[in-house]
Amino acid sequence: MKRNLFSALAVLTSIFFISSLSSCGDSYSPITLTSKDEKTVITNNDTIKLTKFTDGEQYNIKGGNGKYFPEIINKKDTEIFKFSYDGNTISITPVNEGSSYLNISDSEENASRFVVTVEKKDRHYNVESVSATVEGDDLTVGTQKELVNLIISESDIKAGGKFDFQYTNSTNGIVKILSSEGSQYKSGSFVETKSYNPGNGEEISSFKITISESEIFTLYLSEEKMTLSKDVTDRYKGQKHEYNNLEKAYLIYNLSVVPTEDE
Repeated sequence: MKRNLFSALAVLTSIFFISSLSSCGDSYSPITLTSKDEKTVITNNDTIKLTKFTDGEQYNIKGGNGKYFPEIINKKDTEIFKFSYDGNTISITPVNEGSSYLNISDSEENASRFVVTVEKKDRHYNVESVSATVEGDDLTVGTQKELVNLIISESDIKAGGKFDFQYTNSTNGIVKILSSEGSQYKSGSFVETKSYNPGNGEEISSFKITISESEIFTLYLSEEKMTLSKDVTDRYKGQKHEYNNLEKAYLIYNLSVVPTEDE
């Protein structure tokens, strides 16, 4: 009787143990990627979009059993992205344009696959309209209006124009500018630098553009306002006696983004 009782208990214990092991893997939540600020969660088969010539993105891996094994699965032989994993954070860095896969599995054979797409850094803008701002405490209202109208009328680039910035590395490239619809593009080079507006902390990109030895100027891009601005203070200050009190003047190109083929 005791032998039968012990045998029955042993069988029940074995069944419970095996059942616990088999359900253990099922109890894990799916493997996901969470942005460092925890505002973005990327799940199985989602797409991670990166831009070429940038630092890429960092994520925390969550879900599964915590023992992760990331690997790249390329659709082509070209290296699209690379990654580093320190046991806590995975950093994904763009290399070449295209799409590839990041597969993350754990020791319990849970797995998630993420599509990683690397896009061009190039920027393409249409000029929707041209405006201007002037500053000067002692400028009359009439003089301000006159200056604004003059700056707009003398702008080489009109509504219908375009700016194309084609990057050859992270900060340099070729710029093509169309002054108006139906005109010819003129080409040059650019160097981009980053700065921050001390007033609101907005990141500003400055493009030093060289068309020729005699035509070098700087444009300031605000992606928040979608504008390219050019400081024209020196051009107009003192041009007339009434303009002597001019402190700042900007020519402003109001932009829209030219959609890419994928959008």
